[in-house]
Amino acid sequence: MAVVFLLGPGMWDSARRQASGPAPLQVRRDLAKIFTHDHRVILMEDDPDREGEDLIQKFDRLLRHKVTDVVLYWPPAAKMQTTYDELILLCDRRDLLKRQKVRLWALHHSSVATITGEEFKVLETGSRSRYLTAVARLGLRPLEWDTEEDLRKQALLLAAGL
Repeated sequence: MAVVFLLGPGMWDSARRQASGPAPLQVRRDLAKIFTHDHRVILMEDDPDREGEDLIQKFDRLLRHKVTDVVLYWPPAAKMQTTYDELILLCDRRDLLKRQKVRLWALHHSSVATITGEEFKVLETGSRSRYLTAVARLGLRPLEWDTEEDLRKQALLLAAGL
């Protein structure tokens, strides 16, 4: 059984998309249901805060809780700043990820990024490619999707393979 830390945005960027359909956080919760058939899933937003704990401490606590896989959900036109911050935090925890053999996955829409073994190129406006290339070098495995059905299929295949 895998323990999946499911990262990604919580809301749409209103400057780039009108709110229609479920918010990214709800999509992550729906993706979590796919994984929870055989695995345990952690979403930061759904784990209770502990007294005196800041967000970085919470991130560390959850990451260190027997996580085997980190899955990033990245749709187009979402507010990504917090997710960028989480990806940078992963880079700072490189030794932990390596020691615990944590695998990194990116369930990303084809319009938001191209990810290869040594390069992470953000295609959306306001890209953070230079910073996120370090994430690609951690061994990030890209899983690209174009439609909601593609996303579901990729999630099902990933869940079956963990």
